Amino acid sequence: MATNKTNFIRISFAFLAVLLALSFLGYYHFYSEYNIVLKKSQAENKLLQNQFDEILKKYDSLSLSIEDEEALEVKEAIKDAIENTNDNSKINFSDSNNKSLEDQINQIKIDINNNSDEIVRINEKIQKDKKTLTQLESLKSNDVRIRHDKLSAINVTVRGVKILSDLYSKKREKKIQQIRVCFTLQGNEFIRQGNKDIYIQVVNPKNQIISAEDTSIIFNNIKLVYSAKTEALYNQKDVDVCSYVNLEPNKTIKGKYIINIYNSFSKIGTTIFQYD
Repeated sequence: MATNKTNFIRISFAFLAVLLALSFLGYYHFYSEYNIVLKKSQAENKLLQNQFDEILKKYDSLSLSIEDEEALEVKEAIKDAIENTNDNSKINFSDSNNKSLEDQINQIKIDINNNSDEIVRINEKIQKDKKTLTQLESLKSNDVRIRHDKLSAINVTVRGVKILSDLYSKKREKKIQQIRVCFTLQGNEFIRQGNKDIYIQVVNPKNQIISAEDTSIIFNNIKLVYSAKTEALYNQKDVDVCSYVNLEPNKTIKGKYIINIYNSFSKIGTTIFQYD
């Protein structure tokens, strides 16, 4: 019996030794495979980091030539690219049977190229928008300069006038015979001083120009019919001007009249006169 027990113990120890050896070999094999995968992953991550560093260098050079607000847009695109790449670079060993490391690495490279192309497109759009902005600012500057060189009539007021030849006459004219137009030539240091020819044009409700003396001026085959002319001594400061306009009886009717004020052929003011 003692001999059998001894043999059983020896067999048990031998079995345990074999089991331990197999376990050690299995662990060593798994550990070796893990190290290989880890080193490969580290190498790929280093490669990706180098590629990202190159993109960031391009961004740094780009940010020197664009405004901070525009650079922020590019920076956000790079940030999104890095976040997307980081999400794709998380290796899940439990899914290794479905997707290999090589496939993941290739996909990350594709994402990097796509994001780099997106950054280039954004930069091109920024440069195009900056060019358009420069053109618009130039047009605005020219428009302001033109308006600065132009007289402006403000505070335009109009009232009807009846002329009474005999203060004691019982018969009085019901219609107005004149209108009195007053306005202010606005001061402007960009306009040359001196006498300015001002033309007043009265248009009745039937869109007829009232011109009792059929007065007009012509320049470059363009004709401007006006109702009255006055002169103002302009000294680059506000100048108040008033003028009387004779009306034509057959064109004087009830309704809205348009009063336009011109300096040469440039309209500098307008208003509406209601005649009831």
